[in-house]
Amino acid sequence: MDHEIELKFLIPPEAAALALAQLQGEGAVRQLDATYFDTPDHLLRKAGFGLRVRDGEGGRKQTLKSASAGGVFSRGEWEEKIAGPGPDRDALARTPAAAMLAGEALAPVFTTRVERTVRMVQVGDALIEAALDRGELSADGRRAAVCELELELKAGEPGALFDLARQLSRSVPLRLSLISKAERGYGLASGSDAAPPPRRQAAALEPKATVGEALQALGQATLAHLCAGLEALRERPEPDAVHQARVATRRLRALLKILKPLTQDVAAQRLDAELDWLAGEFDAARDLDVFVGEVWEKQVAGATFTGREAFERGLKAAHANAYLRMEAALESVRIRDVLLEAAAWLEAGAWTRDPALAEIRNGRAATFAAQRLEHHRRQVKKRAKSFADLDAPARHKLRLKGKTLRYAAEDLAALFPDHPKRAELFIKASKAVQDILGELNDRSVRAALVATVAHGDETLARDAARVVLADDEGVLLESAGKALDDLLDAKPFW
Repeated sequence: MDHEIELKFLIPPEAAALALAQLQGEGAVRQLDATYFDTPDHLLRKAGFGLRVRDGEGGRKQTLKSASAGGVFSRGEWEEKIAGPGPDRDALARTPAAAMLAGEALAPVFTTRVERTVRMVQVGDALIEAALDRGELSADGRRAAVCELELELKAGEPGALFDLARQLSRSVPLRLSLISKAERGYGLASGSDAAPPPRRQAAALEPKATVGEALQALGQATLAHLCAGLEALRERPEPDAVHQARVATRRLRALLKILKPLTQDVAAQRLDAELDWLAGEFDAARDLDVFVGEVWEKQVAGATFTGREAFERGLKAAHANAYLRMEAALESVRIRDVLLEAAAWLEAGAWTRDPALAEIRNGRAATFAAQRLEHHRRQVKKRAKSFADLDAPARHKLRLKGKTLRYAAEDLAALFPDHPKRAELFIKASKAVQDILGELNDRSVRAALVATVAHGDETLARDAARVVLADDEGVLLESAGKALDDLLDAKPFW
């Protein structure tokens, strides 16, 4: 098996020539036509594999790829020449997919027709293969265009890969993508060329993993969620896509907090600040989505008050402006840089090589995770003791602490397989706390939104607030107190 360390970027077709002009080195142009195979119920895809038979220079080859081989951008690959045109069972028997495919029929799922332009680029002592793919995917008569740039490290240190990407990004709009052609092809075969539903996939954590392995596995899952969420948001700017992109951004920030002993370097702190900026670009759109969809259209449908029409016009304008702000951020250089720097830190950040961090980095993830989970649990417990005396800003801070605890529990539970029921109950209790404190925070946000939309008209603001804040805050506070008690009473699973 060979290991790839590569980066993949989506680029506009009109920028392809500019990208090639920036990549100086020996090269070639190849036509690569491939068919991807799977079982009728897609066992390979579910297990994180992709199987293709490709015709191209050098003959016909069969390749099995896994989702990961140890690093954030490393993939396992098993490749052999075959006679074709279908999969070679003897070659598959020499791969990790052999057992699951025993006796299973394999059939074509989709095909790719791609022209690949290759450049071998020297960056210091490192050798990098740059491959620009232009073509299309096809499945059952449906087609989707492909224009991607892949940078694969052939020799040298991983940092060189990111140096080349940074250099290119100064003139070419590179958008980091962790979605493979195989994933896009499966989506096309299912009847949709849109980005896959931007839900976060669980990281593959082994109980015996080291802290470094756990960080990279969790980082890859979260960054993949963010990249997919942003692409989906570009294609379909609607409330669920906004929510998923915002959640992915906040989860990546939370991961930096959960793994704080490894995230003290300047690059990590700068990344945290940029992720904070990005989350902030979604805030107004998300707050107004919730206000319009869950309050105005549901709870206020039959309410009347003087100035309602003017208030609704202001609300629509505020909503539209929030989306314009978000969409401007999506197309900015800054957001592309955030993704690239997140990838660089996860794969080649100071934490990967600092001798002072070796003991933590190479230690057992389960031991480290237990300490971090207990730390975040104590933080929630400390603030929860005085919950009845907290004002709205203080309750919001408690909510953020609770959210980090929930994310930590969800991310790290796989390291503790001996207590699955405890983990399930603990995560359920932490989610309940986040939800009810979220409702209280939404109520505070509502009050601020009313004042903003009313544009200084105190009478209008008062009348609108009377309608949108009609729910009983006391009931919410009582429910929040009980949810906190349930969380603190839940048995730790670590």
